[in-house]
Amino acid sequence: MEERLARVGRTAWWITGVVVVIAIVGAIAWVFRVVFPPLVLAGALVFLLNPIVTRLERRGVARLLGTLVAFLAVAIGFLLVGAILYPLIASQADEVAERWPELREDAERWIDDLSERSDRDNWPIHLPSVEEIEEEATPDEDQQLTEQVQTLREYATQAFHIGIIFVLGPILAFYLLVDLPDVRKRIEELIPDRSRDEVTFMAHRLNAAIGGFFRGQLAVAFIVGVMASVGLWAIGLPLWLVVGMIAGAFNMIPLIGPWVGAVPGIVVALATRDVKTAVLVAVVMTVVQQIDNHFITPTVMRRAVQLHPAAVMMALLAWGTIGGFFGLLLAVPLTATVKIIGGHLWRKWVVGVSVPGLDEPFPPDAIPETARVEVSHEDVANVDFDRTAELERPRRLRRRSSSPR
Repeated sequence: MEERLARVGRTAWWITGVVVVIAIVGAIAWVFRVVFPPLVLAGALVFLLNPIVTRLERRGVARLLGTLVAFLAVAIGFLLVGAILYPLIASQADEVAERWPELREDAERWIDDLSERSDRDNWPIHLPSVEEIEEEATPDEDQQLTEQVQTLREYATQAFHIGIIFVLGPILAFYLLVDLPDVRKRIEELIPDRSRDEVTFMAHRLNAAIGGFFRGQLAVAFIVGVMASVGLWAIGLPLWLVVGMIAGAFNMIPLIGPWVGAVPGIVVALATRDVKTAVLVAVVMTVVQQIDNHFITPTVMRRAVQLHPAAVMMALLAWGTIGGFFGLLLAVPLTATVKIIGGHLWRKWVVGVSVPGLDEPFPPDAIPETARVEVSHEDVANVDFDRTAELERPRRLRRRSSSPR
């Protein structure tokens, strides 16, 4: 009884300590949250490009040169994609620009018709006409000038922040890729010898989960973007390539992104075509997402991040509330990190069971029968399997000679 109470007390203190540490780290991270977007971009680039740089290094290419080659290949790839897509996007944008006065006139006529219908049929809510909307939205000259200056300042601030992210992110990723072996070595030197194997084991699991997530999501986004673009082209939607690319980009946010990516296509269909085209856009997006949810994503992400869909939804709500767009983008890898580390610590310190892959180097069914007889569970790591194989050989020979021919 006393031992059980002591274990409950240790568990309670352990949970309290973890909560306090998480709260302190979260408060510090919130104060310095401005540095996280460039770090997130740099981390994603490191996870995506490190396998390429490492493979080049194993073939005798210096790490600096391999990093330059990887970045150059990515830059050339973006330039080629831009060169191929720019004529299509420009022609579709010119088509929409030419039809813009007609589209605006149709939209204003549609709003005025709804306003007249709301007055004629005595709707509970009066829908304003275009003239009423313009009167309410048009301020005086001083207020209009102040709002324009404020809007311009907000746009300039956002553009500056985005520029910092896309400039500092690749620079940080470049230096991290070049010095990654030295950084790893310095971190390992800070880890006590008794915990080095455990930390290395957890680092490998986190690297596999997070790196697999980023690489898998990038591949899935590309495939979904291609399928959506082809489907929208088949139904004759203007700006089909732009809408397909938006759908593919938003697909990197699990569960929520696919439906958000369908909104621009429906808006373009209603503005340029008719309701029938909007329904066809919804059908195309639904078919693409069903193919993605049942075939593409399970195949690509099966071994990367193992999370239940309900856990993914709760993670998106939680991290999206905390971090906005970046919280939604990183909800799955952050939750996978918490799951891996928290599960490992809980199994080790609370439940008191061995960790598969670390405390049990060999699975039970791989241990020879003689080893199970001669050694205990604690001595499995010290079994001489060469000697065990020699002991097993006469037994196999006897079985083979006694078996009927």
